Amino acid sequence: MQPSILKSLKLDIIVEMLEMAVAFENWNKVLETADVLYQCVMCIREDQVEDRGKGARLPSIETERPLVYYIGRSYMMQGVAYQKMGQIDQARACIHQYANLDCMEEMDEAELQVVQKFKHKAEVNRYALEIEAGQG
Repeated sequence: MQPSILKSLKLDIIVEMLEMAVAFENWNKVLETADVLYQCVMCIREDQVEDRGKGARLPSIETERPLVYYIGRSYMMQGVAYQKMGQIDQARACIHQYANLDCMEEMDEAELQVVQKFKHKAEVNRYALEIEAGQG
């Protein structure tokens, strides 16, 4: 998808689409939508980093949550989809990704709280995955 299109999409609407795909148990659509969410966030972050390097500031993009939430959410939903599809190794890789969101730079207190929530969710989901896989 073109970066200009990705930047114009509303992150919260993509999250709603993601939830609908989960509700319908359309795991391929969950993977596709989670990827679009991730790509959108990355385009926004790249612009912010580039502008910060130039000393400029873009107008703030309106989101209900910090950007790190959308990154974590995309990884978490991919993990759920892979788990439901029986692709345990891919699910583990996704859990690892949202367990380690604290490697992102320059986070404020709200973002750090989101990171901690995803760490906790990752721990719970890792245990559940291992139990389901017969290793618990």
